[in-house]
Amino acid sequence: MSDALSRLWSRQGLLAGFVLFVFATSAIEISLEFADGETIASMADDVLWFAVSAALLAIFGYERQRQRKELGELQGQLVRAWGKLAQLDVRSQELAAQYRAVIQKQFDAWGLSRSEQDIVILILKGLSFREIAELRNTRDKTVRQQASSVYRKADVSGRNELVAWFFDDLLEPDI
Repeated sequence: MSDALSRLWSRQGLLAGFVLFVFATSAIEISLEFADGETIASMADDVLWFAVSAALLAIFGYERQRQRKELGELQGQLVRAWGKLAQLDVRSQELAAQYRAVIQKQFDAWGLSRSEQDIVILILKGLSFREIAELRNTRDKTVRQQASSVYRKADVSGRNELVAWFFDDLLEPDI
């Protein structure tokens, strides 16, 4: 964003520099011609360029101030948003810890071994039996046997029902 902003201000700066050049040269030319005794009417083109460039410089100045004010407000909003995000991050960590405690309590109620608990966590993360076996340096058959033991202890029919058991309450609408 600051790259785009600096490019915009750079373009505006170039245009403002050109307008300032026209303004200055018109002012010098009016001064010189006035010193030579010319009338304002005979210098109409120079006076017009002077007036137009002065108006454009005023517009540039106003717009620059408006943009600076808006940028300040946006920076303030960004700081507030980062603060809220940090609060949400802390809250989400608290909720995650609470949910892990609920999961552990259920593991204990089902009487799962440490290996079975690992299998359930990896199933909940969406890993296949082959991926779980690779991670645990064991065979697919071992993982399948442990998963079957978990299903029996949890009184569920399979992987999908096990996963649903943990997430069903989270997905229920508040009534």
